[in-house]
Amino acid sequence: PIVVLRGTKAAVHYYRELAAELTVRLATGMEAVPQERHRIYWDGMPIWGQLRALSELFRGQQAALVASTYCNSWIFDFGAGDPWESMARSYLAIFICRSESYKEQYITRRCRAFGASGVIFHDSKTCPHNTNSRFGLPQRLKAATGLPVLTLEGDLNDPRCFSLEEARVRIEVFTEQLEEVSSPAGKACC
Repeated sequence: PIVVLRGTKAAVHYYRELAAELTVRLATGMEAVPQERHRIYWDGMPIWGQLRALSELFRGQQAALVASTYCNSWIFDFGAGDPWESMARSYLAIFICRSESYKEQYITRRCRAFGASGVIFHDSKTCPHNTNSRFGLPQRLKAATGLPVLTLEGDLNDPRCFSLEEARVRIEVFTEQLEEVSSPAGKACC
């Protein structure tokens, strides 16, 4: 809805219903992932054609994706008083236009705020401009925070660029690493 129905009554209705549902879930303590053991920050675009399969995989690993930079790709603050300048400022402020240093600090803050125990970067083959794993950010983030990181190769649309079986194995190994880090002996701190 935020992409193809932006500004429509249908989108407004959808997000009002979603906000009400989330309010109820928060009030009743309903978990997104039953017996959640891992909280993961997802950087990059979703792998749209594999949402269900990946959702089931993460659920099976008792892992919740708790935050993502991609959501901020759709937040713009345009001012009617000076539309050209406000559009320029908005587009320059979106995450993919920011410096590597800013991105590292931003993700570090978000990981702290959401209690993330690891970060997954999606290296989207057909959209390199919205892929943040290309210039060493995963390695710098791991060095700075101690959080485990994983880079999944894939694409937001082209199924030839993604192997669900390879991703399954890598995510299972990654959640094993999260277990090690969350144990008292291996506790990471960011």
